[in-house]
Amino acid sequence: MIEGVLRHRTDMDADRPYTDTHGAFIVGFGFAYTLDFKLVPRLKNIGSAKLYRPAAGEDENWPNLVPVLSHQDGRRDLIAQ
Repeated sequence: MIEGVLRHRTDMDADRPYTDTHGAFIVGFGFAYTLDFKLVPRLKNIGSAKLYRPAAGEDENWPNLVPVLSHQDGRRDLIAQ
């Protein structure tokens, strides 16, 4: 995925590469952030996935996502590890 973005051999500005579910992993997002492009995954079975809000009380920041967000916050203690 990253190889395709860096060496796509066109004049086009590829700043948002798409990938399937298997290309959406934390290392890929880290490299994408470091290389200043946005990784846009197409997630299989997104309807059955739980989406967690970053912190309680931030619903106004994500009005279009409120209907699909879990009522639980992300586990920041686990993320910090």
